[in-house]
Amino acid sequence: MTLLNRAASLTLMIALIAGLSLMVSCSSSPTEDDMKRLNDLKEEYAALQKESSALSQEKAMLEKEVADKNAKLAKCNADQEVVRQRLGK
Repeated sequence: MTLLNRAASLTLMIALIAGLSLMVSCSSSPTEDDMKRLNDLKEEYAALQKESSALSQEKAMLEKEVADKNAKLAKCNADQEVVRQRLGK
C-alpha cells in the first residue's frame, strides 16, 4: 500500500512541476532583451561558423603539406636504396 501511495504522490508531484513550468515559461511574445540576446547569439554563431570554416581550410592545407613531404621522403628513401644497391651494400 505504501508503494502505491509513493507512486501516486510521485506522479502528482511530476505533473504539478510540469504544469507549473509550462505556465511560467509560456509568454505571448519575446521581450526586447530576449531579442537582443537572440541576435547576439546569431552573430556569435555566424562568427564561429566562419572560424570553423577557416580552420578546416587550414587543416586541409596542412594535411596536403604533410602528404607532399611524405612523398618527398619516400622518393628520397627509394633513391637512397638505389644508391646502396649500386654501391653493392
